[in-house]
Order: sequence, then structure tokens, then C-alpha cells
Amino acid sequence: MKIKYLSAILASSLLIFGCGSDNDDEDIIVDDTPVVVVPPVVVDPVSEAVDVNEATDISMQLDSFDAATGALTFTLSNADGKAITNASDYDIVYFGYPDPASPSTKPKAWKRWHVTQSFQCDQTDSANCVGVLEETDIEGQYTFNATDLDLESKAAAGAVEVFKVAVQIHGSNASNEITLIAADE
Repeated sequence: MKIKYLSAILASSLLIFGCGSDNDDEDIIVDDTPVVVVPPVVVDPVSEAVDVNEATDISMQLDSFDAATGALTFTLSNADGKAITNASDYDIVYFGYPDPASPSTKPKAWKRWHVTQSFQCDQTDSANCVGVLEETDIEGQYTFNATDLDLESKAAAGAVEVFKVAVQIHGSNASNEITLIAADE
């Protein structure tokens, strides 16, 4: 009789301990069908930027202006505040003025003289682009490098004291309003 009990105990312990598995890498099987685990799909963030040629209005905000080199950083957006990307057509004009506090020895001094230098680019004739406009890593932000800017050579030595710039960016449907902006001192 002891053998009967012993064989029953052994059989039940095999059932209890024999079905376990130490391998966590095995596929999960349900009703003889392996369950496939699909990794989640990562979606890139949606850009709300507008292409310059699709924009119906353009606003320009000057971020920085280095009077010595003419280097500009500015941001383009539309009326909804969305960044404007892919800008490439521009008219940028630099102005140099004398110190407004200095008296003039010239008659008609009320006509305050100024000197200018222009930079343009029209992508239909990109071989004649003057200056370098580049979009930064921030959507809607651009830098402009005025190659060979020299307002001093167009006036008497040391006469140019005040620097201003006007920037106009063109798209297929719109251009920003031109505003004369002074350099930060």
C-alpha cells in the first residue's frame, strides 16, 4: 500500500513541478497559435510650419543685427503665428547715417544724407544672388550674411554712425512690409 501512495505522490509532484519553464524568451502560444508582439510605431511630431510660397501673409521679426558685419538673425511667421520655412527670395538694404547730434557744415543739412548697400536674391535667377540667407535649426528663423558690406567707403571716414536695415522676404503669394530697423547699440 505504501507503494501506491508513493507512486501517487510522485505523479502529482511531476505534474506540479514539471510544467514550469525557466525560458522567458519563448513565444507565447495561445490555442497553438504564436502571439506576435508588434513594437509601437513612433510618429514624428507634426510641424505646423508654412512654406513661404503657400503663405498668404508674412511677418518679420528682427532678432539680432550686427552693424559692423551686417549679420542678421530674423524670424518669419504668418498671422496665425506659424513659422514660415523655405524662404529664399529677398531684398535687404543696409543704410548708414551720420550722428544725428553732430552739426553739419553743409547747406541743406536738413536733408540728412545717408548711404546704402543692397542685397537681393530671386530664385528664378539665383546665379545673381548677393549675400547668404540660411534657415537655422529653429523653424522660421533665418540668418543673413552680407558679403562685402562696406557702408564706410561710401562716406567720409568715420562719418557713418547710425546703421539701419530694411528686410523684405518674398513668397509666391505675399511679401512682408518693409520697416527700417536700427541696429542695437
